[in-house]
Amino acid sequence: MKQYFCLGSYTEPILFGTGEVFQGKGKGVYICSFEDGEIKRISSLEVRNPSFVCVDEKQKKIYAVNELKEYLSVFGGGVTQISYDEKGEMTSEFTDNTGATDPCHIIVSPDRKFVSIANFASGAVTTYGLDENGCINTEKHVYQHEGHSVHPKRQQGPHAHSTIFTPDGKYMFVPDLGIDTVKAYTYENDESGQIDACPDKDLKVAAGNGPRFGEFHPNGKDFYLINEIGSRVEHYTYEDGTMVYRDGIGTLPEGFPKEDNICSDLHITPDGKYLYASNRGHDSLVVCSFREDGSLNIVETISCEGKTPRNFAIDPTGAFILVGNQDSDTIVTFRIEEDGRLKRVSTYGFGSPVCIQFFKETMFD
Repeated sequence: MKQYFCLGSYTEPILFGTGEVFQGKGKGVYICSFEDGEIKRISSLEVRNPSFVCVDEKQKKIYAVNELKEYLSVFGGGVTQISYDEKGEMTSEFTDNTGATDPCHIIVSPDRKFVSIANFASGAVTTYGLDENGCINTEKHVYQHEGHSVHPKRQQGPHAHSTIFTPDGKYMFVPDLGIDTVKAYTYENDESGQIDACPDKDLKVAAGNGPRFGEFHPNGKDFYLINEIGSRVEHYTYEDGTMVYRDGIGTLPEGFPKEDNICSDLHITPDGKYLYASNRGHDSLVVCSFREDGSLNIVETISCEGKTPRNFAIDPTGAFILVGNQDSDTIVTFRIEEDGRLKRVSTYGFGSPVCIQFFKETMFD
């Protein structure tokens, strides 16, 4: 079965929160085909540091962040709106400065009325309303987080990292690595893009964990949060805006120093049978199954066959995982076996791959 995905990359140097300066080698945003483990490039578009992308297939739009500290000669990073046609050719339609630095995640709200952008370096959330055609409104709203936590280098200030919408359509949660808090917001069902903070619904994690990203299980009740600094996946149950901690697991094998690793990504298979989490430093994927109570059982830890698995994606059929190894300039494909274990299929060269997002319905000629 032929499928398609969108790929974001680093195209120029960037100073990371770890203090490392990374030299981007990518060319921008790509659209690729994927069939039986094989990848082919269809098209590309030059965009500056599009480190994360999201897709609205109904409107044929791709929204990309521009992960920079200055954009359009102004303090802050950027957001770029892209359209694509039936052949996969892309056109840049709109770009703007987000009003905050190093945007690293973007997502369209479930009602498709706005986009939410997490700006890592300055620790803020930026929202833009969307019109009925999926076009970004020129007015933006910036919501600055405040505070710090215990890590002397990584948590001197806020670092918003992603946005997660709740299955009931009531709340959006923003994991902030710098303040060890998952910030809670509500949103209006209009095109303004305005959100409202709900501090009584904020989720505090253990000091020094550094929450990064999370996903809800298909049952809509269990939530799994990956902590970048603490190298942990934590399990919560969710009800009406409230998260209750249940349990958690470490992502590293015994004996590997936690200070030599930072976690990155987490995804659950469409059938809800398995969860995968990635380690940067140990450069591995952790394979987990679910117990009846929603707790995690580690099945295996496997090499990602590259360096720095920044992001990975499970294809919509649940048969394959594609891992973007940022520092080794490769995408490695793995087949998901019946027991959830992974078997490497192929490796492809891509400059500084960062974000992989599958199209769920689109077929290109």
